[in-house]
Amino acid sequence: MYIVYDNVSVLSTRMHRAVAMSVKVILCLVLACTYVEALQTVNGKIKISVGTTAGCSDTVNFISQQLKEAYDLYKEYLEIEYVPWGRTRFDNGQFTCQFGVNDCWANRLHRCALNMLRGNQDAQVRYMQCEYAPPFPSFIQGSYVCAREAGLDLVNLDHCVANVGDELDTRAQAAAAQPMAVINFVPSIVLNDEIDRNRHNEAFRRLPSLICFALLDDPNNDITSCQI
Repeated sequence: MYIVYDNVSVLSTRMHRAVAMSVKVILCLVLACTYVEALQTVNGKIKISVGTTAGCSDTVNFISQQLKEAYDLYKEYLEIEYVPWGRTRFDNGQFTCQFGVNDCWANRLHRCALNMLRGNQDAQVRYMQCEYAPPFPSFIQGSYVCAREAGLDLVNLDHCVANVGDELDTRAQAAAAQPMAVINFVPSIVLNDEIDRNRHNEAFRRLPSLICFALLDDPNNDITSCQI
């Protein structure tokens, strides 16, 4: 009788060990699949490309929180690029947008305004922060308030907005295609032109921390500490 129980005990122990080993293997596979190589600077800079769409609450939250904080802290090390397109489709001269007509109009306005502000990153960032903060002038109000605050010529801006289907739309559509195919989320976040879903997820949750640790690994700046 004791021998039988000993055998059962040994068998049970072996089964527990096998289960534990299986769990470890699964965890290792999960970690391997989700591993993201540490972000690094390129010539001392980090490029952030953000695919946006005007009516998206996730885009609002990312621009007003994560991106704003990161830019306030590290703007001298950042190159910011906005792609106001999202899930837009453009067929036969007509836009179809995720959040309707207002979304289409505001995205077109953003493309025009950003183009007119090209070469002035601070002005572009301030402009987009204005558009993605209450009362959301272009999307909700159909207004040029943020453009006027940015000092843009509203006559030229209005002409641009009215002439759809030009190079601005073509470029935005092309720039959004691959990030949306891989990431399938708005805002899509691409760092240093490397399209990666896991890196996007990290940036969406904790962009300032991600940037800080990349800068910390670069000896050519004065960053000395970071918070996770």
